[in-house]
Amino acid sequence: MRVPYSWLREHVELDLPVQELAERLTLGGIEVDDIVRPTAGTRGVRVLEVTDVEPVEGSDKLHLVEATDGAETWQMVAGASNFGPGDRVPGALPGATLPGGLEVGRRTLFGHTSNGMLASQYELGLSDDHSGIWVLERDAPLGADLADWLDLDDPVLVLEVTPDRGYALSIHGLARDIAAIVGTEVHLPEPEAPQGDPGVPVTLHDTERCPRFDARRISRVTVGPSPAWLQRRLAAAGMRPVSNVVDATNHAMLETGNPVHAYDLATLAGPAIEVRTAHPGERLRTLDGVDRALDADDLVICDAQGPVALAGVMGGEATEISAGTSEVLLEVANFSPTTVLRTARRHGLHTEGSRRWEKAVPEEGVTLAATRAAGLIAETSGGEVTGGSDTHPRPRQRPTIHLRTRRAAARLGLDLSTDEQRGLLERIGCEVTEPARDEAAIDVTPPAYRPDLTLEADLHEEIARLHGYERVPEQVPSSGQVGRREPEHEARRAVRRSLAGGGWTEVMPFPFMAEDDLELFGLPAHDRRRQPIPLVNPLSKEEAVLRTTLLPGLLRVVRHNANRQVPDVGIFEVGRVFLAPVSDEPGADGGPDGVRLPAEPLLVGFAATGAFERPRYDRPARPADVFDLLGAVELVREAVGRGGMHVEPTEEAPYHPGRAARLSLDGVALGAVGELHPRVAEAAGVPPRTLVGELRLAPLVTGGVRSRVARHPSPLPGVRFDVAAVVDEAVPAAEVEAAVRAGAGPRLADLRLFDVYRGPSVGDGRKSLAYRVRIEDPERQLTDTDEQAAIDGVEEAVRDRVGGSLRR
Repeated sequence: MRVPYSWLREHVELDLPVQELAERLTLGGIEVDDIVRPTAGTRGVRVLEVTDVEPVEGSDKLHLVEATDGAETWQMVAGASNFGPGDRVPGALPGATLPGGLEVGRRTLFGHTSNGMLASQYELGLSDDHSGIWVLERDAPLGADLADWLDLDDPVLVLEVTPDRGYALSIHGLARDIAAIVGTEVHLPEPEAPQGDPGVPVTLHDTERCPRFDARRISRVTVGPSPAWLQRRLAAAGMRPVSNVVDATNHAMLETGNPVHAYDLATLAGPAIEVRTAHPGERLRTLDGVDRALDADDLVICDAQGPVALAGVMGGEATEISAGTSEVLLEVANFSPTTVLRTARRHGLHTEGSRRWEKAVPEEGVTLAATRAAGLIAETSGGEVTGGSDTHPRPRQRPTIHLRTRRAAARLGLDLSTDEQRGLLERIGCEVTEPARDEAAIDVTPPAYRPDLTLEADLHEEIARLHGYERVPEQVPSSGQVGRREPEHEARRAVRRSLAGGGWTEVMPFPFMAEDDLELFGLPAHDRRRQPIPLVNPLSKEEAVLRTTLLPGLLRVVRHNANRQVPDVGIFEVGRVFLAPVSDEPGADGGPDGVRLPAEPLLVGFAATGAFERPRYDRPARPADVFDLLGAVELVREAVGRGGMHVEPTEEAPYHPGRAARLSLDGVALGAVGELHPRVAEAAGVPPRTLVGELRLAPLVTGGVRSRVARHPSPLPGVRFDVAAVVDEAVPAAEVEAAVRAGAGPRLADLRLFDVYRGPSVGDGRKSLAYRVRIEDPERQLTDTDEQAAIDGVEEAVRDRVGGSLRR
């Protein structure tokens, strides 16, 4: 926001240099990014009256102009033609300087001497408008120095207003805050209630979204340019002057913080005003010339025939102010921040007004904004306020906050008494009372212009801000407690580190997908992932719903790389998916007002294609396969410190039958990994034999991340031997490994699967899994007898647990 310093000084007593004020504001929580003087340096520019205009012979654009400053007549050559005799204009006389250091002199054009130049707003640094000479009002002081008359040396503060300080988007809000921070007086105009019937009935159908609507009627209006002081002020504030009526509404918005909109009353059907949500099929052509299809959630202002404005966002083209407007109806309303935010996002239409609504504008400011806008329109257009109405069926009750002053002082680390805290809060307009039951507490009712103050913690922040953040002493926390992360956060960090260390590359796609993405995977109709949650205002069709699986984002990354001749990819993502709530799900009813919230499980997803191991001089490239994904799963398991998972074949979508595995832990399903089905790979535009997988992290981190306990190496040599277990084809390898571990006993130091064999020597429907076993004992040297006892134990466990035998 851009704030002219002179405008602030109209409402707050200030004798500070502007640089010191900027520093005090920044320390008070309102950051001043810059101080600019866009029109500084203007010297020797006077108000002249044009007495004669003649075309220059031999030129189709230039005009010979005679203009006087009341004491002397000057001849100039001008290229613009938007002025005539009797108009008062800014004239830069010989020796004058313009912003940027441009010095004006005499020059000859087509045989005529031009004694300086007539200036546009652009040349004076006021705006980007260079379409013609700036025509001033007829009563502009003839011969006056323009820099003195319009205070062109006035500095402008450029503010960065954070979302929690919406009140600072107005001159009045800033004036109140400056008065509180600096300790001076603020002077604000008094609101005037509407008088007389405007002849335009107002009906509010949704008082939650529009709790108040003030309508003012101004008659006998003459639309034209605004006076120079108003144009200069709006230009300094970063707004383009349009006309006296529109400029007055913008001035009122900048001053009070409450957006104002003006309608040409003659174009309103009825005339009547109705505030409601849009009906199916309704459309509105807004002031920017765009014909918009309205959504059923859009709040609209309607006349007797239909919508004439998007509430809080932009008016309609059919009712805009024009040169022929003679009667104006002002809309000064109050709208719900959420309503305006959704409408603005839905239509991709953000305006100065909508930005203010989104930060919450108090409904109590409506009357003052209407008073200021209506008064300025009447003053600058020669009109008269002939009626008004204020529809406000349910006035807002301001909250009262119980503030425990000892607690506030302790939390802030400040030695502030109850009286001192009370004084600070009263400086911003809080009403403070002391409850009889507690001497160390006060009841605080925040002022109407501060709807952001709702909690006791908000008052703590205000006390610190007004006392001065720079005066808060630096103290080392006295608590000996050390913070710790939640188990899920710790697991997420551990998994990311482990996978990255294992050679996988982390990616972070957007958490959105196209609804059509789910059709690619061939998921069964009952699968919960087929019910995505749509976005209210999606960025595009490809990102229209919240993801229910990580696979679409991972496949987009694979496709992006493949299209750019990067064939070897091994990526992972740790992120959340969003599943529509079901009534029997734990925590499904945990939202506000009984709204069921979606489940947001944390998953880790993988995708790989091409060569997982690149070729070297001593070996060829090795294509990625499902065992690489199982290796990644093993890295995840080790990172969180959990025991072995159960792995079994699966034919579920979207995997290739026979080349995928389902994973579980203690009977709880974790996910699956495998090669993408060829049809899915082709439809997704990724290379054949692309491998993907997903794994739920929550079951793995129950009870937190478990530290890995290092095994102390035995000082004595161990014994290594191989065993081959023959089992039925249907028996999962994980069950065989568990049997071998159990049979080897407590001396087991290491166990590795090194071969899988199927063939005539083991019989049809059978397979042989060969393991390398190492046992050791730190207390004594193992013997052949110990080795044989371990082999016998393995044989017994394989026979009893999985119905197998050892190959001899």
